[in-house]
Amino acid sequence: MIDGAPWIRNQIEFHGLTENLGLDFYHLQDNAQKAKRGLFGEESEEGQAWIGGLMHTFKHDGYEAAWEILSTLRGTLRSPPKRAVIDGLMQYAAERRDMIRYPAFRARHWQIGSGPTEAECKTTTHRVKGRGRRWDSANAEAMMALAALHDSGMWNRHWTTLDPQRN
Repeated sequence: MIDGAPWIRNQIEFHGLTENLGLDFYHLQDNAQKAKRGLFGEESEEGQAWIGGLMHTFKHDGYEAAWEILSTLRGTLRSPPKRAVIDGLMQYAAERRDMIRYPAFRARHWQIGSGPTEAECKTTTHRVKGRGRRWDSANAEAMMALAALHDSGMWNRHWTTLDPQRN
């Protein structure tokens, strides 16, 4: 799970780890909340119901069903600023479409938030920055990568799938 930032995705793709890449549900919801405020206002009950239904649809029914909700709402909007708001959310979601697979992830009992990933980043960084430890940047990055492979349970898979031609 990642926050959807293009630079993170580029790094993951560079290392060939895109098989189960997902968009952190919190970041999708944060973007949807911003759209809700632009469409309905801060305290609107209609907006609260809309955002609740939209996020439920993303989580349980997936991208296509949620896209239908967004498209239907867009068709009812006449205000150019409101259309711009919904267009922004639709563009955000469309650019991350292949990462919005919450029903499949939930069926496998996988996390749909980035909390575990962010916690791992803190843990791995702490291992490198502990008392008396000195690293240059290249070795620190390599050590963190090895620790992350170990902690994620992907140690054996990584070493057995390396392309000998690439080295």
